[in-house]
Amino acid sequence: MTVRVGITADRRWQEQARLFADRGVAVVHGPTMRTIDLTEDEALRAVTAQLAEHPPDYLIVTTGMGMRRWLEAAGRWGLDTALLAGLAAGTRVVARGAKATSAARGANLDVWWRAPQETMQEIVDHLAAFDDVAQSRVALQLFDPDGHPSTELLRAMAGDLVEVPVYQWALPDDQAPAHAIVDAAIAGQLDAVTFTAQPAVHNLFRLAGDRREALRDSFNAGGVVVSCVGPVCASAATDEGIEAPIWPDPPRLTAMVKQLTARLG
Repeated sequence: MTVRVGITADRRWQEQARLFADRGVAVVHGPTMRTIDLTEDEALRAVTAQLAEHPPDYLIVTTGMGMRRWLEAAGRWGLDTALLAGLAAGTRVVARGAKATSAARGANLDVWWRAPQETMQEIVDHLAAFDDVAQSRVALQLFDPDGHPSTELLRAMAGDLVEVPVYQWALPDDQAPAHAIVDAAIAGQLDAVTFTAQPAVHNLFRLAGDRREALRDSFNAGGVVVSCVGPVCASAATDEGIEAPIWPDPPRLTAMVKQLTARLG
């Protein structure tokens, strides 16, 4: 009997599908989110110019994609040299995880501290131990422009919080494929559903509407495995009432596929 897995990602979903296909797994693609690029917006350009002229005391890099896109935009505006020189001169760079660390180091920036479990709460707790943060300018490459709780905690903690909006998430324009994932999960026609970002989890339940309880039951008692790329993504699943999401260590796409295919036999 063919194993069937639902993929909710919008980015890199083809790579994920190929990895599953190489292992004999059939996939159903139903993206539950889309990424909106903000690198052409004047708001980001203004913030970039401000930080190039007056570098922050701390820079929090939350995603590798966000850091790379920001620097690419700074390059188009002719601000990358001044921005990177200022950051390298005296800014403490804090990275949320491995991808953020890699992106910062790829720009020749030293990473002062990295969150071991790749969570924003760890960053909040770590910075809270430093008295100078209350008088410092902290730049935050936004992790969730729709309002992650850590943003407000950092705003209250820092002397000045400068938000760097590189991209944001929204529901997909075509929601029919995502609804097909919901239908198949509730009907027991999927063996697993994969998630590679927190909004993908929340949006699936949002799209399920009045069928949320049936969807949750399919994950908790119906035998449909919830597979997340890492613990941060899995925390969203837990928030939605999913009892036993799985994720790999290290939290990587290939590792997630390997773990899930092993789990499904």
